Amino acid sequence: MNSNTRLLFALTGVLIAVQPVAFAAAPTVEETIVGPAGAGGVYVLSPAGARIAYAGLKGTRLVVTVDGVEGPVFDELYTAQGQSFVAQPNVLVARSTSGGMGADPLAPVLFSPDGAHYAYVGRQGNECVVIHDGKEVARVPRERMSLNYGTLTLSPDGGAVYFMEMDRPASGNAKWRLNVGGKPGPWSSNNHGMNIMFNADGSRHAYNAAGDADTRTQVLVVDGKVASYAGTNPVFTADGKSLLTVSTATAANPKPAVLVNGKPAFTALSVDKIIPAPVGGRWGAIARTKLEGYTQVPAFFLDGKEVPGTEGAQAAWFSADGKHYAVACQNMAARSMFMVVDGKVHREYQGIGVDPNFIWWTPDGSKFIYTVTAGGRPFLIVNEEEIPITMLIGQKNKITMAQSGGRYGYGLRDGSNRIHSLVVDGVNGLPEGTRPYDDSLVFSPDGSRYGFFAGPAMRNEMSTLVLDGAVQDGVTPGYFANWVAGALVSPSFAFSGDGKHVAWIGRSGGAQRNGLYMDGKLVAPDTRAVFYPTFTPDNAHFYWVEEQMHPTPGQGAVTVVFVDGVEAVRANGRFFWPVPGTFTVDSGGVATFFAADGASVKRYRITPPEDTSVATLLEKGDQLIAAAAAAVVAEQARIAEAAAAAQRAKDEAAAAAVRAREEQAARVAAAQKARQEALEAKQKARLLQLENAKRARQGLPPLKELPEGN
Repeated sequence: MNSNTRLLFALTGVLIAVQPVAFAAAPTVEETIVGPAGAGGVYVLSPAGARIAYAGLKGTRLVVTVDGVEGPVFDELYTAQGQSFVAQPNVLVARSTSGGMGADPLAPVLFSPDGAHYAYVGRQGNECVVIHDGKEVARVPRERMSLNYGTLTLSPDGGAVYFMEMDRPASGNAKWRLNVGGKPGPWSSNNHGMNIMFNADGSRHAYNAAGDADTRTQVLVVDGKVASYAGTNPVFTADGKSLLTVSTATAANPKPAVLVNGKPAFTALSVDKIIPAPVGGRWGAIARTKLEGYTQVPAFFLDGKEVPGTEGAQAAWFSADGKHYAVACQNMAARSMFMVVDGKVHREYQGIGVDPNFIWWTPDGSKFIYTVTAGGRPFLIVNEEEIPITMLIGQKNKITMAQSGGRYGYGLRDGSNRIHSLVVDGVNGLPEGTRPYDDSLVFSPDGSRYGFFAGPAMRNEMSTLVLDGAVQDGVTPGYFANWVAGALVSPSFAFSGDGKHVAWIGRSGGAQRNGLYMDGKLVAPDTRAVFYPTFTPDNAHFYWVEEQMHPTPGQGAVTVVFVDGVEAVRANGRFFWPVPGTFTVDSGGVATFFAADGASVKRYRITPPEDTSVATLLEKGDQLIAAAAAAVVAEQARIAEAAAAAQRAKDEAAAAAVRAREEQAARVAAAQKARQEALEAKQKARLLQLENAKRARQGLPPLKELPEGN
């Protein structure tokens, strides 16, 4: 890197003073107070969808406020597990869940994963009231609410809320029932095995329940009513059109059957599992239909028909589009393993990893990827291509894929031999002598581009950024910051949806200044920590949240939201540190940010200005570069002028020194001449005196001066 380039980056910090960026209109910010910041209680943020709930005191009563709108007043609120909610004196922030035993014990409000739905329960007098999406959906006597047996839970899509009721009559045995969306199901003689299943949109549900206390016959409950047939382990197909269950063996029908809406699809000795495709109406099942000696042999059934070659089936997976399937099978005699993919039998191996975390379909279903063991060594199988591997790296994704298409990539590490790889679509693109960094490989959403970080193989420093297979010279990359504590992976790149733009954190130039780069241009120098780098869905704008030091010493850091490089909001975002949902961008490109502002907690909705965009942000980068270039020229001119002035001063000083020496020599010569003349004059006066003394003895008159020649 030449000296001009180093100087350019060294001067980056003063660029704005040198050449200000053109003025842009401020973003439109809508502020809504959603609760107090210092009155205690608990806040719950939806993980997506930009929703917020606050549970706190209203006098001596309790109230839940969702998105700034108060709900009914309660004497008591409950958590999902039924514990009495405590309005903490110091405000807390709880993680959102959709219910179940994994719910945050501090959170009285449940949110669906997309934030579209919420639910909570409270007590008014002797009755418990269940609120779903702001409406009362159930009211039951307090003594019948049995959240310790069946927690308050939202359906997977959040469209329904359900919980357990228990009745303990004065005489007789206790009984339980599920209440779904305010509609109680039939009573059950026990609460065991009431595992409710929903279809994809939550409009249908099914579960098994024990019959009355006398017969204890297991019944199938479908949409709140006892079905006309018996079936266990209910599962809906993704489209909700078919309910799959397993019939129980009876004297009349000794073999269990897989039932589709109550009608047998096939019979078997036993049924291991039913696997619906993630979309559509396809389904698979692993069932045992024949005996080999005393062993029941499993096989895979697709839509009720056995797939040839799948004897010994252990597990099965569908692609995301439901069009493809794969079955892991065991050769019962050899104890080896093999895959059957879309009906085609693959080669046998010593072992196959059937852990779902080591089974991958590309989004378009064109590639099925899995790991095997052969000769004690690991291999990666891509369709039927066998690739020797060492150890797959990555804390989150062992195989990285784009959101669409069939591209894939992975990193390998061999610590013993210092052999590393970063493979994209079967080609190792890792620069020689480097090692890849975990989870840094990222594809653009459309799969058109990719990038990753690397560093020296023998050291722990990150020094290399590779983008689309090319090393970006002079760039030292860094991860974006993680807002959520405990998140395994920090973002490495932020690609626009169309792949045309990419942002990263890095240092570049001799001064090694840290900053936010887009498309290789420094667009925000000296960033301290950058969270939530997000392109809008239309790829026109770019948001980020930046942490900055408080202007008052001793105060905590402040968070600032930028859009297209223009400041939109400056507030105490750390109030919600470190839970998800603090910052989101909707389908229209409007961002929502939750933060504290003085005594209030606010929801900020940010709309980008009409006169800014990703293009203007890149223009800012151009202006920064142009300003840096101008600063370089100005600095070079200043240095040259300073050098010339220094030389002039040096020359003048040298000339002055010569003159001073000459003048000194002249003064010395004059002094010497004066002394000589004084000496000569003195000598002449002495001679004159002697001459006149002589003349006086001779009687001659004295002379006024010696005659010439004396």
